[in-house]
Amino acid sequence: NKSSMKPSIVLLSLLAVLFAYTQYQRDELLERGIEFMNQKGILKDSFIDRFLTHNRLRYPWLSPGLTAHFLSARERLLRLVSTEEETHSDVVPSNLHVWNETEFPGYKKEDVFFLKHPAALSQRYQLSGLCYMHGPAMVQHYALAHNNHSVPMIDLLKFIKEHFTAEQLERHIFDNQGGDSSTFLKSILQANTVLVSPGLPHQSILSLFRDLGPALVSKFKVHEDFMKASVHHHYGKPSGKFIGYHAMTFVGHRLSDNGTSYFLLQNWWEKKQFVEIDADYLEATGAYFTFIKTPQTAIPDTFSYTYGKYHELEAVDKPEGQANEMASE
Repeated sequence: NKSSMKPSIVLLSLLAVLFAYTQYQRDELLERGIEFMNQKGILKDSFIDRFLTHNRLRYPWLSPGLTAHFLSARERLLRLVSTEEETHSDVVPSNLHVWNETEFPGYKKEDVFFLKHPAALSQRYQLSGLCYMHGPAMVQHYALAHNNHSVPMIDLLKFIKEHFTAEQLERHIFDNQGGDSSTFLKSILQANTVLVSPGLPHQSILSLFRDLGPALVSKFKVHEDFMKASVHHHYGKPSGKFIGYHAMTFVGHRLSDNGTSYFLLQNWWEKKQFVEIDADYLEATGAYFTFIKTPQTAIPDTFSYTYGKYHELEAVDKPEGQANEMASE
């Protein structure tokens, strides 16, 4: 009857208005994104390429065979311009995996950096893909704590918006490519900082850890077994097919009663924030360790930073390119 139809018509009308308003906001945000690209000089050398690309971002379905590519590029651009700064908080979300002594027994206070420096403990969460920037940001953060300075965290979102070149931004938006974590670490540290990258044996790594604090772990070969979010201990040899490379932070070490070395790594995945591996597993991954030798006293003045126990970079998570960290969660 007519009376029962009225609420349905009203509801449909409200939904239509809401959809139109949401679409208007997205369209407005997209135009902001395109203006951001222009300001940064992306595709500045070719008017035709710039014109075609802008309109493919606006109407990706009009590009047969490239629709998915430009839809993805548009989403990355929208996320990049929709947030002013990196998310940070003094409260770690309840859904995030956290350190606890029950899950990781056998570690003494002197074995784990953030147990010796509890005020320094902070966690990062990447909401999509992998990012070659999380590891360097965390190592820089811990380097400041190691030298008894305040412990901010570099704002990676502002770093990308303010310091990435047009070429780097173009690779991120359109190709979803990242870079090398060791190179990125060097770029965010104080001028003339010396880095040390020891190889095996493990004794040299442990000696540097005691003297210099946590290290960047890069070129870590990820296999299928490591992708299991609920598994936080990996011993022996990796199993399953090779997925890609990954970057984490080395934050602790312990020796078992029989002399086996175990390495504690800090990660960026929601359900796998901390991982313990043994010496055999580490060697099989072919990972590189990079320590900061030069004492860090501050984040360089040209970079913005935040404070908090929790940081996320949802807007700009980037997988690393081929031959660099590129695995996805």
